[in-house]
Amino acid sequence: MNVQTGVDVQKSPFRWAVLSILFLNIFIAFLGVQCIPPLFKEIGAEIPLTKAQIGLIMGILTLPSIIFSPVCGAITDRIGSRWTLGIAIIITALAGALRGFADTSNELVACMFVIGIGTTAIPPNISKSLSMWFPKNEFAMASGIALLAMTLAAALAMAVAAGVLSPFLGGWRNVMIVSGILTAVSGLLWLVVFRDKTVQDDSRPKKAGFKEIFKKVFKIKAIWLTSLFYLCRFISTSSIFALLPIILTERGISAGKAGAFVAVMMASNALFKLAGGTASDKLGRRKPFLIIGTIVQSVCVFAFATFNGVPLIIALIVAGAAMGSISPIFMASIVETKGIGPELAGTTIGLVFMVGNFGGVIGPIITGKIIDLAGSQWPGFIFMALCYFVAAFFIFPLKDTGTKKSTASVEEA
Repeated sequence: MNVQTGVDVQKSPFRWAVLSILFLNIFIAFLGVQCIPPLFKEIGAEIPLTKAQIGLIMGILTLPSIIFSPVCGAITDRIGSRWTLGIAIIITALAGALRGFADTSNELVACMFVIGIGTTAIPPNISKSLSMWFPKNEFAMASGIALLAMTLAAALAMAVAAGVLSPFLGGWRNVMIVSGILTAVSGLLWLVVFRDKTVQDDSRPKKAGFKEIFKKVFKIKAIWLTSLFYLCRFISTSSIFALLPIILTERGISAGKAGAFVAVMMASNALFKLAGGTASDKLGRRKPFLIIGTIVQSVCVFAFATFNGVPLIIALIVAGAAMGSISPIFMASIVETKGIGPELAGTTIGLVFMVGNFGGVIGPIITGKIIDLAGSQWPGFIFMALCYFVAAFFIFPLKDTGTKKSTASVEEA
């Protein structure tokens, strides 16, 4: 097996098979995960559910990522993406199918928690598997395509779970079971098709233990700055998705239109996951996209607080474009950081997501509390905009990891 260094890997036609099977696994897994929200009304006819219980069922998905992200990443770096992702997808499939046999809300919560453990392993393995097979000038583009699977799956699940899948399959329980079976099949297909490619930096020991892996990653200052960038951004992003619909309805916009407005941002987000990653690869730059995109989001937050109608829609489209562009570029820049590469990609992504996803938990709580205490939406929007603005400053000291590298940077280690 050829040994490559860092992310400067040789092009192989097999990379497109890797991307295709990865996309398929992410799409089917998240389609199964996200098919439950539209079915809560039907589920509630059999299992009485309060709004708080519904919130817990969905919110519990995030908790494992805070607890297990670094562990999943380290396991990925230790044994490779083939087995880590394959087993994670199968765990997600089994827990997803078991939802169809739940008789209480607590059983649904338990299933969703286990699903969260499985899906926690997906982000580290996106970067790990793609960095093995894609060269640097295609890496962000490939990451964008893989991340697009999550958005498309969520959108399709919302659209067809209640109106198409449940009537066709004979109820919500069968939707859970069938989606679990399909997810398991895709996981087995990953185990059969995917092969880990050795990407080894000669300065590092092969098959380092977990202690050595964590020690290496924790010493890299750039990764902590990157984690703080993600934390600040996710505080604001999670607050927007959680609170913007209800804020818009309090302004007199109907609930249907408020939901449609947020869907416009999601659509723009999906489109620019591919466009942003491709542009970054072509230009050989990462840092400007991250800084400018985050500042654009900060400005758009003020537009959300001010505008209605067409100007609001334009602001949502722009914000979604910035959000979508940042995602694959951000993932690529982590792996491209000096001292990381494909060998430590899993642990590093896991660490960054552990820190950042904490922002997803506390963001809506803090923002909502600020709005409640102030009795006005403006302080909440100012807080969200400020978090985006602060996030951009964590990127300034970092070296551009694109093919056209910058010279000024912090010391990575």
